[in-house]
Parts: sequence; C-alpha cells; structure tokens
Amino acid sequence: MKRPILLVSFSVLLFLLGPTSASFVHTIFTINSSSPVQLSSLAWDPICKHFVVRSIDSPKVYTVSDSGTANCIISETSLNIIGEFVASVAVDHVHHLLIVAFSNSYIVSAYDLKSYRKVCSMLLPQLNGAPGGVAVDMENGEVFVTSSRRGIVLKVRLDGDGSLILEYKLNDNQGLGGIVHVNDESPYILVMQSTTGKIFKVGSKDGVMKEVLPRGKSNVLAPIGNAIALHNDLSLTVSANRKLLLSLESDGTWTRVSVNVNITVENSDQSIAVKTQEGKKAYALSNQWWKVWLVRHMYDLRMALFCVKAVAEIFFMLSVTYRDMRQIHESKKKKEMRKIRRQAKLMRHAKF
Repeated sequence: MKRPILLVSFSVLLFLLGPTSASFVHTIFTINSSSPVQLSSLAWDPICKHFVVRSIDSPKVYTVSDSGTANCIISETSLNIIGEFVASVAVDHVHHLLIVAFSNSYIVSAYDLKSYRKVCSMLLPQLNGAPGGVAVDMENGEVFVTSSRRGIVLKVRLDGDGSLILEYKLNDNQGLGGIVHVNDESPYILVMQSTTGKIFKVGSKDGVMKEVLPRGKSNVLAPIGNAIALHNDLSLTVSANRKLLLSLESDGTWTRVSVNVNITVENSDQSIAVKTQEGKKAYALSNQWWKVWLVRHMYDLRMALFCVKAVAEIFFMLSVTYRDMRQIHESKKKKEMRKIRRQAKLMRHAKF
C-alpha cells in the first residue's frame, strides 16, 4: 500500500511590532515527505543555508532546504528499540559539527556537518532526565546541555570520548529548557526555566548565576518557557507557553529586560521552537502544519526607521544645498545684470 504524502507547510509570519502586533502570514514553501513526521526544534546551518529540525517520535534529524525538501540526515536505528527520540539539536558552523541530544538515553553526540558521520558520543547520566536544550560556544567548541528535570547545566567537550568540564547548579531544582551562549569579554549563557518562564544569566567560566528581571510593572517575563533564541546581543525571541511569542530587549547587561512585543498565537497554532538566522532574522516553528514564522523585533523596526530618517535628512540637506546654490547663482546673475545696465547707461551718457 502506498504511503500518503504529508504536505507540511512552512509559512512566514511577518510581525509589525508594537506593544501588540498585527500579523501577515505568507506561505513560502511546502515540505514533501514520503512518511508522516512530527517535527520540533529549529536550528540554522549558515554554511549550507538550510534549517535543521528534529523528530519528536524517532531518533532522526532532518534538513529543510529553501525549495521545501525534507531530507533525513541522521537516523540512529539502534536507539529505536528503547523508544528514543531527539530532544534538541544545535549547529556549530565554526567547528563544522551538528550537536544532537537524545531523550531517554541521556546521550549527546556530535556529527560532521558535511558527511553527518558521528564524531563523538557522550553519556550524561547527571541530567537525570531528557535534555532540555543545547547551545555551543563557537570559539572553543564547548557544548552546554540543560536538564529538563533538574536545575542544572552541563558544559562538555565533544572530542575523543568526550569530557565533562563543569556542572552549573541553579538555586532551585526545576527543569530547564532553551539555552543560548553569548561570546563576550566575559562569556555567559542565558537559560530559561521551563515551568516558570524565568531567565537566568550564568557566567560560562565562573558559573555565577543571576536571574534576569523584568523592567517596569511586570512581575514575570513569561508564564512558562519553551525555547529562546538570541537575536543579537541585546534582544531575545522567546516561545512561551506555546501560545505566546515575546521579544525581549536587554538593558545592555542582561540584568533587566523589557518586553517589547507580546504576540498571542491565534487559532490552533502552537509555537514550539525559535531560532535566529545568523543573528539577523528570528524564526518560530509552529506545530500546526509545521509553519515557520519570521519574527521581526523592535530593534529591526528602529533600525529601519533610523535608516529612513537618515535618508530623509540626506535628501533634505541636498535640497537645501541645491536651493542655496540656486539662490547664490541667481544673486550673482542679478548683480551681473545690474552691472551691465549701469555700464550701458554710462555709455549712452558719454555719447551725449
């Protein structure tokens, strides 16, 4: 019997941001898969220019091209017998590695980004639960893995047999989800607590942990948190409670943040993953026909307005300069005409 072809639409939702947002949905391509797939996570490979997604019901990882083709690149068939699936994926384009965290076995593996050959695999029983999220330090290749059950983050190195470098413990023992790494003079990670929506800043070298607090009257940033993605050093996109997308902007130190955009996902759509494309565009993955939304930040809007203003000022200066030059030219022309008339008058008087 021929299997049905699953048509999974990827759509772009362009948000014109304000305290609340108006949205515009545009389908850009459709994925054709020969078998039904349940997708989650969202990573971006800047070298091959495609998304990387995980299966939530099997130990498989897929790439999605801009033409809408879904291609299975990793299938750990040996893990099928224990009901394994992929918990999280991340792309280390600097060291050419694809990081894959598996759910029930507590295994984190690194694959070559070109051949998808397994380079290293490491067992992390300290997680005591499925991994909640994975992030990579692009400078040295260190990998950060959160526990969805415990309030810990493990820093590991996936080379050779793998090695555990450090274990960060948060104040309470609630499970953690999305995580991003920020390369700075003092590098740090931002990690989200799944059940509360709290975001913590943790120094990746010293392990010093501080909660990121909201600015203004709000007491909480999000009711619960699914995933976070770093848009730039000053803003985050957050997928909260599956029906809410937030755009957060930092005060510069990630001590406090403000909620710039509060987007309620309509109908039966649920936001299950977020990711940025080379730090420029943020995308959210919906589980309703697996739509991908483009999420624009207030930062982008301000930059666009700044550019428009700059161009307008240039045109204004050019117009003023042109007007002034025209006035100077007209003034010189009038002076020359008066001089010519005076000379003609003097010549007429000289004849008489």
